[in-house]
Formats: sequence, structure tokens, C-alpha cells
Amino acid sequence: MKRHRLLAFFLLTFAISWGVPGILLLLSAATGAFEVSLERSSPLSYLVIWSPAISAFTVLAVTSGSAGLRAYMRRLLHVRFAWYWYVAVLAGIPLLKLLASALAGASGQPGIVTPTVSLGAFMVAALLVASEGPFEEFGWRGFALPLLQRRFNGLVASLILGAVWSLWHVPALFFQTVMTGSMAGEVLPALVRFFAGSIALTIIMTVIYNGSGGSIPLLFLFHWTENLPYPWEAQTGISYMNTVITMTVAIILIFSLRRRYLARRNLYTDVTPGVPDDT
Repeated sequence: MKRHRLLAFFLLTFAISWGVPGILLLLSAATGAFEVSLERSSPLSYLVIWSPAISAFTVLAVTSGSAGLRAYMRRLLHVRFAWYWYVAVLAGIPLLKLLASALAGASGQPGIVTPTVSLGAFMVAALLVASEGPFEEFGWRGFALPLLQRRFNGLVASLILGAVWSLWHVPALFFQTVMTGSMAGEVLPALVRFFAGSIALTIIMTVIYNGSGGSIPLLFLFHWTENLPYPWEAQTGISYMNTVITMTVAIILIFSLRRRYLARRNLYTDVTPGVPDDT
């Protein structure tokens, strides 16, 4: 595992997130002794969502021991970097979401709607979101990305991680398709759009990560603001426009900032700084 920490992380993440629910579903179907719930906020759902973080901490504990875990945890205090990275995340993402809603409406699809949710309900939803997807970043960007950037430049690392990250979501997308009764002909286009959007989003997140000197808390904020249920959004018509805007931003960053934040040089590659076995 010390020689192949990245592979161990990926295998363990998929074993937890795909294997555990799969086994439980098979046992439930075969015995009928219990029911398996994959609904949002169920214990099994949280196990799946937190699997990248669980895997990262497990691999760190096995390969680097307590010293490695402490070194990794110190990275969670890295919040001092140029102010504009905070602006890019906390203001940029909501503005892009608002733009996607406006463009969706301009194209004849449901776009911006008058908010009907109360501030209190929105805050509760925001706290719920904070307990879910953002925890993935302890694994994907906090652990896997720096290791990938030791072998590849930031762009190639982003393409690899984005593809793996997208694949990891496939069972959840399939479950959502079944629950919503989507037609089979809608599944493949939705998957293609999701993969393209996730890979583009990964490129953007890599730029943010490298620009901030490898800040895990900033990527936590990024994931949180990306997943927030913005009150002006309609339920349909925005997903496609979000993908278009995300891909456009990623392409702009590739051409404008590739040398600085997506090239091999000056990339952040430390996982457990100061720990001798961090090779």
C-alpha cells in the first residue's frame, strides 16, 4: 500500500461506496429480512458520500501512521492565501449559477424563479449540504490530486481525477434515474453531460487548489457553494446550462492559466508535509 497509495485509495473508495450498498441490496433482495434505504441523509447514503474521506484517512493511517495523520490534519488549517481565491469561490460560483439560470430562461427553458423558500429553510438546507458532498474533498482533492500531480501535470491529473470522480457517481445517477422514472433514452445523454461537466469542474477546482497553495478548506467551500440549492433556480432547464458554463470556464482557464496553475512546475504535491515516508 505504501508503494501504491493512490491505487489503494481509489480501490477502497469504490469498495465502500459501490461494494457495501451492493452487498446489502443483494442480501435484502435475497432474504427479504430488511430494507435498504439509499435516500438522502440515510446512514448508508452518508457512508457512500464520506467514502473518499474514509479511504484517505485509512490509507494515511496505514502508510504514514499517526505522524502522517497529524501532518494531513495540519493542512486543514491552511486558510491564508491571496484574497481573490476566496472571492472566486464565494462570489464567483453563485454568480455563475445565476448566469446559468438567466441563460436557461432566455433560451425558453425554466430559468430564474421568484424565491419561495424562507431564509431559515435555506440555511437548514445549506447546513445539510455542508455535511454531505464537501467531505469528499478530504479524499479527491486533499489526497488524490496531489499524488496525481507528482506524475502528471495539473491538466492531465484533472482529466484523470475528473473521470474517476464521474464514474464514482454513476450508481447514484442510476438510482436517481430509477426513482424519477426517466426514460432509457435520456440516460446516456445525461451521463455524457455529467461526465463532461464533472471533468470541466475538476479542472477549475485544480486551478483553485494550486492557486491557493493546496488549500483543502477552500475546496470544501468550493464544493459547498457548488452544491447549494440556490433559491432562484428552477428544477429543470438549468443543469444543461450549468454544464455549458462550467465547460466554458474550464476552457478559458486552460488557455489563460495553464502555464501557471496546470503545468508540471509549481504544483502542490504534498500530502503529509514533513513526514519521511511521504514518497
